[in-house]
Amino acid sequence: MKNLLALSLMLLIGVPAMNAAEAKEPVFKKSNAKAKFIHGDNLIKGLLPETGAAIDARLQTPRQKAAGLSAVMVTRNGDVYESRMNPEDVAIFEKAIKDLEAVGRTATSFSTAPTFPTLYEDGRVTPKVVIGTDNRVQVSNTVASPYWHIGRIGIGCTGTLITAKHVLTAGHCVSNGAGTWYSALNFTTAQNGSYQPWGTTSWARAVTTSAWHNSADSNYDYALIVLSSAPHGGNSGWGTYSGGTHTISGYPGDKPLGTMWTHSGSVSTSGSYRLCYTIDTAGGNSGSGIASDGGVNVRGIHTTGSPSQNCGTRITSTVYNTLQNWISTYP
Repeated sequence: MKNLLALSLMLLIGVPAMNAAEAKEPVFKKSNAKAKFIHGDNLIKGLLPETGAAIDARLQTPRQKAAGLSAVMVTRNGDVYESRMNPEDVAIFEKAIKDLEAVGRTATSFSTAPTFPTLYEDGRVTPKVVIGTDNRVQVSNTVASPYWHIGRIGIGCTGTLITAKHVLTAGHCVSNGAGTWYSALNFTTAQNGSYQPWGTTSWARAVTTSAWHNSADSNYDYALIVLSSAPHGGNSGWGTYSGGTHTISGYPGDKPLGTMWTHSGSVSTSGSYRLCYTIDTAGGNSGSGIASDGGVNVRGIHTTGSPSQNCGTRITSTVYNTLQNWISTYP
């Protein structure tokens, strides 16, 4: 209970709430078992199906919620670390979120600003499921804003740099949802066909929720890949979902290999965990950011598709704080 009570209380650090206490971050403990890997590039061929009705958080059991608030991390050499929440601690965590809202820290108030890539001295930035009509447009200049923080993951997914070294993507792009990891997680920023302006950066760690990794729970289908180095020093803005028109840009598998495509449209919430839309995507877009402000600020992670709608994981205040904790634990 101590570690996850700390997680719930750390949300209140720096917030002038009554009885708020500063606490240590939760601890990832090393597992005795080594990770199992599935090896190979381009293994993610299609989107996961979007099926069934959206789930309201109130309908989940404490055990389901605890799995969604627990995490598992793997290193490139197969070491596994876990951070577990006990079901009885869920209510404490949820109260911490309500306390944030009570002092004005609502979901829409969380935001992390974008930063730009490092330019070269001469000013260059070049260092060495479709619904109805296909309305996607190819991105011809991937080294321009906001595309330079988007990249292709070797497994066949898309990811977004949300810090200089942390790539936000779908949980099913790092794990098969049945306890086995993918090994092809290297990241190629701003790839444009055979052109790789910042090359390919190797991965060092991957983190996802226990609910996805062990049970393929689509409500918690999100992950971070920690790179071995910063590709170019820049990153996207990101924050919690607050409505409006959004853009999905990435590397759909039905287009020429390594080409980036983009499409925008309206987005709505679906249940407590999901965002849904008729923005055109295809396999390979898994992990793409659902981004507001013309693609500048990521507000969700694209994960699933169907003939009638595509959907993704919504960045709520809980998801936002969970990601911030992972980032601070594995900088």
